[in-house]
Amino acid sequence: MFKLMAARLGIDIGGTFTDLSLLDESSGNIYATKVPSTPADPTSGIFTGLRELLDISNVSAADIATVVNSTSIPSLTVAERNGSKVALLTSEGFEHILLLGGVSEDFASSNPHTATQAEPLADLTLTRGIPERMSAEGQILQPLDSSVASNMIQEIIHLGAEHIAISLLHSYANPIHERILRDLISNLAPGLPVTLSSELRRIFREFERTSLTVMNAYIQRSMIAHLKILHDKFTDLSAPPDILVARSDGGLMGSERAQHSPIFAALSSSACAARAAHEIACSAAPGDALALDWGGSTTEITLLYQTPRPPLRDGSVGPYRLGLPTLGTRHIGAGAGSLIDIPITGMIRINAPAPNAPGPACYGLGGTVATLTDANVILGRLPLGLLGGRVPIDTGAAETAMSVVAKALGMDLVEAAKAVIDVANEKVYGNICRLASEKNLDAKNLTLIAFGGAGPLHANALGMLGNMFPVVIPPQPGMLSAHGALSASQRHELSQTILKPITTVTGTLLDQVLQKLQTHVSTQLQDDGLTKDKYTFLAEADLRYSGDSVEITLPLHLADPSANLDKLEEQFVSAHQILSGFQKELPVEIVNLRIIGYTQSQVSTLKAKSQLRESESAIPDQWRICFDGDFLDTQVYERLDLTPDMSVSGPAVILQYDATTLIHPGHEATVGPDGTLLIQPQAIERV
Repeated sequence: MFKLMAARLGIDIGGTFTDLSLLDESSGNIYATKVPSTPADPTSGIFTGLRELLDISNVSAADIATVVNSTSIPSLTVAERNGSKVALLTSEGFEHILLLGGVSEDFASSNPHTATQAEPLADLTLTRGIPERMSAEGQILQPLDSSVASNMIQEIIHLGAEHIAISLLHSYANPIHERILRDLISNLAPGLPVTLSSELRRIFREFERTSLTVMNAYIQRSMIAHLKILHDKFTDLSAPPDILVARSDGGLMGSERAQHSPIFAALSSSACAARAAHEIACSAAPGDALALDWGGSTTEITLLYQTPRPPLRDGSVGPYRLGLPTLGTRHIGAGAGSLIDIPITGMIRINAPAPNAPGPACYGLGGTVATLTDANVILGRLPLGLLGGRVPIDTGAAETAMSVVAKALGMDLVEAAKAVIDVANEKVYGNICRLASEKNLDAKNLTLIAFGGAGPLHANALGMLGNMFPVVIPPQPGMLSAHGALSASQRHELSQTILKPITTVTGTLLDQVLQKLQTHVSTQLQDDGLTKDKYTFLAEADLRYSGDSVEITLPLHLADPSANLDKLEEQFVSAHQILSGFQKELPVEIVNLRIIGYTQSQVSTLKAKSQLRESESAIPDQWRICFDGDFLDTQVYERLDLTPDMSVSGPAVILQYDATTLIHPGHEATVGPDGTLLIQPQAIERV
């Protein structure tokens, strides 16, 4: 529907807070707010925040033309284990694939004597092996026995299956058997939801494809319910806007597609934040950068290359490895609400909070176990009220919780709090170094982009640990996922495994596969409401050395596929040398071909004017903050009062509605033209 005064609303539903950014396209202003998340009905928090935004802007609900929703609902559904009761139909002999297929990165790097694998989302009692077999080339080796299959389907229906996931061996090459099973289910139990692996992931690696299919089935009910309520509430409030859902690869998809394939939104919050951070990095400093999203529930880091690279396809949700297309975000269990535990070894351990946990003790919401936030309160690094004074801080509760930690460590409160923060910073920095080294990079050559509610509080310390300067703080660091949702564009991709030596691949084969993929992607984008003139295509190929388990993605010339083959192997060898630091004397294979259809974003949050919110409580000129064990008189600034080219010398603390920025002694923050803060040593000594 055409709206006279178009506005765009970005939403990020996190485990602790729900963030909303409203772009008034007529004025170019962005208005933002942060409200507590409401897990029982996530839309309740959304509309609480929306009412606030409408009150502080000149926008009415009827002016909102587009709503972009990034959400943690899929990952929370998995963490809380409250998804659908999923049955799995797989090929005979593969019934244990979810138990035997692989382990997550966290499992692989943990203590082998104490580590346990995550419980499969489809129970073995609801798993059936169907007599059938397909070759890797798509030839039927054993026809599917419909009679036996029907009996198995009736069994799992009788056992209470609420959703059936179908993932057959090599169905990426020929989906006919999966489609036959879907038709059988439709006849036996009309209306019972079914998910086919061949409609989600047309590439090999059976474990990842099966895990992806099962999780899609597991979370689909939650996403459908959320989007339906969201649509109904907007319909009641005004003329309904177009509702788009953010994808884990940084793009957007239509609401109907998100209901069918919610798995592709599982890491959408991380992707939106990383996408916005890349835009900031390109503007603030040259070279590669690292995005640090330090939130309430977790901390996430993402490498941001000066020249954008294709999404990685190694994404996991919690302990489940899925091969999701992502921007390469690494998840670290050290969020601001992470719990502090001192085991019998006497070492500080930082544990992720349980879903819907009451949060830090200092919030006064029932939490009694010390968290990183409580440690920062003890050190004097947070104001007595967050979100502009709307969330009061109970210092006494923080001291009570931290006293347990201090007693276990044999330290006083301040020593214990400082030790906890030091361990958290070291943990995050260690993960930064690990991620950088995996990509053949040196962490000290990266610009650090810090955001999230706690990112700016820890950023200067991380910069000092790794000599990572400048440290960049966006204008509204606590709202970056919602901002990223505003500027994202629609996207759909489809891949096909061919797995052939490059010397045997012809231009004709490339053209046939790519044209087929392009037709399918075009249909998907048109189903999302786009006309052909609104989107563009890219073509890619995943290549590897024969026998390797890791592929490198390279672009293809879609207009003339045969032109790719002459230099493709040479380009791969060069890319492998750059990324891995070595070459191999092995044949090169083309593993997958891919088509990506996308629209160009019409929105830049960098060019928009962020309307920073004033504090609702009095701001002192100074307070005392602990640095390196000593409390120092620290100058206090409001971010709202800082102007371009202004410099702030440490020790200093900069307050704003959505985050607190700490400037350590010997460092200074300079305000950029767009309001971005650049933190650097006052005497820069880069090694």
